[in-house]
Amino acid sequence: MIKNPPNNNKPIAEEAFKDKLEELNQRIIHLYEIIPNLKQCARLANHLQDVFVIREGLNHLEQGLLQSHLRCCISSNIKIPGEVVMAVSKLSARRHGALIAIEQEDNLDNYIRGGVIIDAIVSAPLLESIFYPGSELHDGAVVIRNTRVIKAGCLLPFAPKRSGVKDLGLGTRHQAAVGLSQVSDALVIVVSEEKGWISLALRGRLYPNIGTSALLRKLENHESRM
Repeated sequence: MIKNPPNNNKPIAEEAFKDKLEELNQRIIHLYEIIPNLKQCARLANHLQDVFVIREGLNHLEQGLLQSHLRCCISSNIKIPGEVVMAVSKLSARRHGALIAIEQEDNLDNYIRGGVIIDAIVSAPLLESIFYPGSELHDGAVVIRNTRVIKAGCLLPFAPKRSGVKDLGLGTRHQAAVGLSQVSDALVIVVSEEKGWISLALRGRLYPNIGTSALLRKLENHESRM
């Protein structure tokens, strides 16, 4: 098979992504080949370690894809901590609803109401605990400023009915996300309890259901237009 010559104009990140994906693919092929040996208990620990490495590698790739998608397809100035991406991925898998506002240039103090001061470094475990069903802060929004969780349990301004949120079968979290994005430059991430969708609101526009597979399709579409 003749391979196409390398394109020196492609960003290094793309080649690194392909290399990592190929490495994970080889690990999966190896696991498939050794399935008949899984009854040998002495070797199970090694196989479990392989699965762990694959899962962590996929988490890393998902974070990189989301960051690339935000920069090339939505906004080149987006700043989003990797811990937020990891937390959102896990919350989506569990269908734990979440609403996270990430401050950019505009100060959000004038747009949010209520809430509890947290003032802690953002981390996936912290966000997962805040949005755990039944938590006192579960229904409000988290506000992140400079990689710190400033507040949780906040109320955000609602978007008007013409925003189209209800047409997608989405609820109040998404209306609040679009509402804040209409009055500020904040990036607002929403996880739907009902659908498990990850959606983004930015500059008054909602980008619904931005998951791993959707990211791949959007990246492919973006590259085909270049």
